[in-house]
Amino acid sequence: MGSITPPELLVVDFTKGLKPGSPAWSSACNDIRRGLEYHGCFIAIYDKISPELDKSIFKAADELFDLPLELKIKNVNEKPYHGYVGQISFVPLHEGLGIDYSTTEEGVDSFINIMWPQGNKSFRETSFAFAKTVAKLDEMVIRMLFESYGAEKHSESHIDSSTYLLRYLKYRAPEMNETSMAFPSHTDKSFLTILYQNHVSGLEIKTRDGVWMNVNFPPKSFVVMAGDACQVLFSISLNHYI
Repeated sequence: MGSITPPELLVVDFTKGLKPGSPAWSSACNDIRRGLEYHGCFIAIYDKISPELDKSIFKAADELFDLPLELKIKNVNEKPYHGYVGQISFVPLHEGLGIDYSTTEEGVDSFINIMWPQGNKSFRETSFAFAKTVAKLDEMVIRMLFESYGAEKHSESHIDSSTYLLRYLKYRAPEMNETSMAFPSHTDKSFLTILYQNHVSGLEIKTRDGVWMNVNFPPKSFVVMAGDACQVLFSISLNHYI
């Protein structure tokens, strides 16, 4: 008999102080694997983003997107979708900028020097703190995912070789006669993508059964999504759009 796809995204609570080897840890490992295999993603409850950092990261986003276009387009990167993306006719609602190597001070400083040659201490501190905090969630998910497949001995080398892209995204409201789809159906090129949002409901994911589902973010939550590399390694499938 085939397994039944859960009707809702699985929720993994990382606020309970999960310890490797504990029953709660093993249960969470299984939930992560099931969530990624069934839906290509799961919801992570993670309370390490303080109210102050939550407020600051969205203030930083507003400050960034308010910059003149001639500055934003200087955020260039040879890797696709790592730099500025916007002003595209078939995705007119979408705008995004990326900070490569965002868990390093050098990576954040390189971005700051382009956007604010005079410096921007608050944006620098906020972006760096947010990236470092979310990277810890990513590392925990990696360890648990690899363990669930019996490949835990490879998790640390994967983590050690990982670099992080912090991507700021904005989707404006559509004007009359514009499509309401902010970004078409796609997969991500990363191993994992971790999404955090500002009380906006718009993400949809396609399950392995071919059904599109709306994703609702509970308080203090992230959506962890399998990227292309993860899908290849663990035979996971996912499409999503906003």
